[in-house]
Amino acid sequence: MSSNNDDNDIMVCCPACNQYVDISEINEHMDNKCTKLEKTEVENQKSSKNTPPSKAPPKKIVITAKNDFFTAKSEASSNPSQKSQLPLSIKREKRPLISSSSSSRPSKQIKTKADTMPLAARVRPSSFEEFIGQKEIVGNNGWLKELILRDKIPSMIMWGPSGVGKTTLAKIMAKLTKSIFKEYSGITHATADIKKAFDVARNEAALTGRRTIIFLDEIHRFNKAQQDLFLPYVESGGVTLIGATTENPSFKINSSLLSRCKVFTLNKLTIDEVQEILKRALDKIRKQNIPNVQSEESSTTLSENEDDIKVDEDALKYLAVMSDGDARIALNALEIALNMKSKKHITKDDIEQVIQKSLLYDKDGEEHYNIISALHKSMRGSDANASLYWLGRMLTGGEDPLYIARRLIVFASEDVGLADNSALPLAIATYQACQFIGMPECEINLAHCVTYLAEAKKSVRSYKAYGLVKETIKEEYNYPVPHHMRNAPTNLMKNLGYSAGYKYNPDFEGSVHQEYLPKELKRKEFLDVFSPKKVDPETKYRESIKSEPGEQRIKTVPQMEQNVSTEIYEEIDFHYPFSGTHSHDITDNQ
Repeated sequence: MSSNNDDNDIMVCCPACNQYVDISEINEHMDNKCTKLEKTEVENQKSSKNTPPSKAPPKKIVITAKNDFFTAKSEASSNPSQKSQLPLSIKREKRPLISSSSSSRPSKQIKTKADTMPLAARVRPSSFEEFIGQKEIVGNNGWLKELILRDKIPSMIMWGPSGVGKTTLAKIMAKLTKSIFKEYSGITHATADIKKAFDVARNEAALTGRRTIIFLDEIHRFNKAQQDLFLPYVESGGVTLIGATTENPSFKINSSLLSRCKVFTLNKLTIDEVQEILKRALDKIRKQNIPNVQSEESSTTLSENEDDIKVDEDALKYLAVMSDGDARIALNALEIALNMKSKKHITKDDIEQVIQKSLLYDKDGEEHYNIISALHKSMRGSDANASLYWLGRMLTGGEDPLYIARRLIVFASEDVGLADNSALPLAIATYQACQFIGMPECEINLAHCVTYLAEAKKSVRSYKAYGLVKETIKEEYNYPVPHHMRNAPTNLMKNLGYSAGYKYNPDFEGSVHQEYLPKELKRKEFLDVFSPKKVDPETKYRESIKSEPGEQRIKTVPQMEQNVSTEIYEEIDFHYPFSGTHSHDITDNQ
């Protein structure tokens, strides 16, 4: 009668002679130049005589050796001749089975799909009730929320910084809409994928009447030709496009496509909103990681007994501040802090070890122009305190110091001008200092120059006058130079009247009366034509408060006066620049 150990017999194919040998004897077989097998086969044949004919030999696992790699396969073969060559089972010392079954591995090594997901993805809101932030558009009275709930989603571009909820809103739309929702990325998908989606949408509309919504994340990654693919389908309503971008749509999205989409601006999350997101994430962690005594196959990327986790309030606030309105950064840092701690109590010191300040600054993006505009306007407003802050924002964000120095040279003539003629030499010297020294020391030179320019008196006499000159040249006839103003180096030119009647000023004592403009423009004034016509009501109010006896505190401006425009020059709102295309040059009108 066959032993139970026969089921554990493992035969391997010799890579030299292609004959099957017991795995315990393969080394000896190869050392004896494949001669050991003959003796073994005789012993196997003798032992097989004791086996009852009604009993079939037990099944054995056969391992084929090929190129020093062993792969298990069944003894059964479709070739009858191969079956007859297989030796019968051999009694041998019991060895551990070679098995690829996962049951032989510790259960703690098995992780579910949810375990491998980042914390930000695991706690992503799935409804408007869980969504935090953007109350203007998806709050209780948000009209985008109403459109989504009524399944009347228009083609749109969602524009906002990272980690404010663009992708989350798209997933909520996918859950609530009755339309077909297709999700793509401008990074991983190409033109062929979009064309295929258009074909599927056309067929689906013809067969079922259902419309298709295409969500394209990072839409600014698509070039002009790729974006133009959407034009006929969006205009005809064949598909509804939802694009998400962190870049200014005015600069990155084709104007033709932008005119067919509604732009929704998503604002950076506040500190309180990020704190609320973190607290809700901690609640979800505790619920998701309740220990299951019936199964050991689930493990978490966090520590065990997550229901005991405690995070100090000051640690959450510090994390919210350092994440700079990016919920994804805050959640990722929280996850790292939880993973690295053996204890369940997370303090502010723990958060400080895993996070650095997130600086929202892109030298090639919109924030670059926003901050340089803020620096220019702060210096123009003689606010040295704010000017130094915006300077610091640019330098710590990695801005080229020479770019800032060039802007200071422009400012020295544009805004300080004739009020302080030493401003321009100082700005030029600052540029040269930045060239000679470099970062980080040259930031001191920049701070010196910014402070001086901000506190210097301002004059736009020459700037405004030259602007009027350019306007006159552009709009009026270009009159010829008067004859008395022309040089006459030749006799022909003298005969034509060149330089006739010109009064050489050094030859005269006192003032000389002569026209230097064409007679058609002799009454045209350029310099000192501009004069401020507006009065800041807050300044007037503050002055009146100071004049009152015994009043030491400056009161705030009444609400009615705050609604009055206080801008001296017409300015472009860079925070909502969808009305047209704007130049990046920082001038007085910016």
